[in-house]
Order: sequence, then structure tokens, then C-alpha cells
Amino acid sequence: MLSTGTDTSIQLFDLESTGQINPTRCVLAGSGHTNTVTSVEWYSVDNGMFSTASLDHTVKIWDAHAMTEASQFDLECRVFSQKMSPTGAHALIAAGCESPYIRLCDLRSGAFAQSLLAHESASMAVDWSPVDAYMLASGGTDGRLQLWDIRQAGSHVCDFGNSESNTCAHDGSINGLLFTDDGQRLVSAGLDHCARVWNTASPQTPTVEIQTGAENDKPRTSTTLSTKTVEMALTTATDGTTSTKVLFIPSTSTCEVLVVDVCTGEVITRLDAHFASVTCAAWRPSFGELYTGGADSNVVAWSMREVLDSTQAALRTNAWSDSEPDDNV
Repeated sequence: MLSTGTDTSIQLFDLESTGQINPTRCVLAGSGHTNTVTSVEWYSVDNGMFSTASLDHTVKIWDAHAMTEASQFDLECRVFSQKMSPTGAHALIAAGCESPYIRLCDLRSGAFAQSLLAHESASMAVDWSPVDAYMLASGGTDGRLQLWDIRQAGSHVCDFGNSESNTCAHDGSINGLLFTDDGQRLVSAGLDHCARVWNTASPQTPTVEIQTGAENDKPRTSTTLSTKTVEMALTTATDGTTSTKVLFIPSTSTCEVLVVDVCTGEVITRLDAHFASVTCAAWRPSFGELYTGGADSNVVAWSMREVLDSTQAALRTNAWSDSEPDDNV
């Protein structure tokens, strides 16, 4: 597992080790990036390589064995997010940055392959479809959520939201995106303290809406630039009794991780262990484990089989109690 943050260091952890999990290799603070690292991503077809993005204007490619820099792309502005296609069909890194453009970095040539004029100001979040290798989603500080086909000359496929009423996907910056594993739905998170689930075939209105902030939180509806991006995670239920898709949404305002049924928007439970805002979540499917990182500099490991099993047991107990007749009536 890779971990990084504001101190610019990069830590590599061996999750197979017993006892306390300590980093096995690292890039020391100041020896790689010179400003906050905003994103880290494994190369999907080769775990000997990973990439990072930073507020120092660069996307860097790393040798995971030697923990040394292999190459870099200079975007000439702060970079907030970067993603590689999970299909491995091409070697393009999509980067969202402090610019209206989404930049596509080609690992093979070491040059920029394409620039997509995507947003009115900064492009905050990007994600590739896990099914169609050339479909890319982007979200910006303008609240617009867009879908792109990089094979097409114009590239733009659609906007999410009601175009007739000029309604954007979010009332403020979009700071997180995640496709479901079938590519049919797209989850967006915003600084308006809301997450929405969209059907890519009918993007006019969201199918699900989830409040991610505290009740008294005021949504940040201005386009004032914030560098807070979030990484969500998605899985299927781990108890083997349901096919429910479980979505993990870091809440930057409550220090919690929301565990949500992606089909209904129901909050199954809330995970609370961090002492500051949670910024990322990563799922380890073969072990049923969730890893979360936060602004408190902690990485927390969760056994989701135990969490979901205990939650469902509590719900069944409550349902049984509510159905019992009142002996005093």
C-alpha cells in the first residue's frame, strides 16, 4: 500500500506483514516533490511502477522497487488529481489541475498527448471508466461534471445535470469522482457536502443523493479554489448474503467515513476513528478490509466484514424489537 501527504514523503507498506505495519520503503520528505502530494496511483498492469501528483506543478512516475523517480511531467500549475486507466489498454495519465484543461500525459512518449478544455476554471477530479478504456469523467470548481471520449475529435460526450435549466451537477466544486465497476454509474462528491450517483446513460438527474456533511454545515457554494480532493472506494457487500454495492465516502467536515448503499443512498453506518478530516479510502477486496487516510496523518485499517455483520445484526435486532407486540396494551 502506498501512502503520501503534505510532508511530500511517500511510504510503501507491506500489508502481509504481522504485528504493527511499518513502511518497508520510502521516498524521504523533500527528496521528491517539493509541495503537498495530492494523489498517488499504482500502474494497473505493473505494480513495479506508480505515479503521483503534487501542488509543485508536477506528475511524477516512480520505480516502486527502488523508490526512485523515473520521469516527470511539468504541468506549470498545481495538480489536484491524476488517474491511470484500470484497463491497462493505454498508457495515459489524466491529470486535473489549476487550469481549465484536463491534461493527458503519455507514459510511452513522455509528452502530453492531449489537452481537453473541460471547465471554466480549475479541473479538480478525474476518473477513467473501468469498462471503456477511452471514456473519462471530469469535475471542476464550476460544479460541472462531464464525460469525454478521447478517441473523438471533439471528445466531449455529455454534461451531467439539467442542461435546459442550466443546472450543474453540484452547487460548487466537485472534489471526487468514482465509476462503479460496470461503468454504468458515476459517483461525484462535492464541496456542497453532497455526493450524487449518476446513470451514465441518462445523465440529466442523479439516481441517488447523499448528504456527506453535518446537519449544521454550510455548503461551500463559491468557486473559491480548495485543494481538498477525496478518494472514494466501492465494493460489494462482504457478508455473502446480498449483492448490495457498498460505497465508502470520506467526509471532510465530520472526520467520518460514510458507508452507503450506492443503489438507495441509505447510510448503512459511519466509521469514526480519525481526529481530522478524512481524505481517502481504499478497498482491499480479497481481505474485506478498508484503509482510510486523513489530515491527522493516520492510516486506519477496518475489518469491514465485522463492521457490516455487526451493523446488519443490530438492524435485525431493532426490526425484531419493533415488531414485537406491546404487552401493556
